[in-house]
Amino acid sequence: MCGWPTLSKDGQVRFLKGWFKDTLPSAPIKKIAVLRFDGDMYGSPMDCLYHLYPRVSKGGFIIIDDYCLPNCADAVNNYRNMHGINDPMYLIEGCGCYWRKME
Repeated sequence: MCGWPTLSKDGQVRFLKGWFKDTLPSAPIKKIAVLRFDGDMYGSPMDCLYHLYPRVSKGGFIIIDDYCLPNCADAVNNYRNMHGINDPMYLIEGCGCYWRKME
């Protein structure tokens, strides 16, 4: 959970307070250019991808901080397999991964 303000100073970024599973289904987000999240357990990355990946624009980027953790990697790999996502995925030094949404 985060306790940050709900709106950034420039009004361009909105922070949602709560757990992914509770806030993402009804998140007031239409299009995403860059989706970045940090989720250690299986459910967190799966919730993020399930609710937000469809909103990522073609050409947008998905960045995942904890891909080196087995539960996170399993969720990401399972989601990509279930949805036929074959876009090349690149490892980020340390622990993350990213890919660009081509379709």
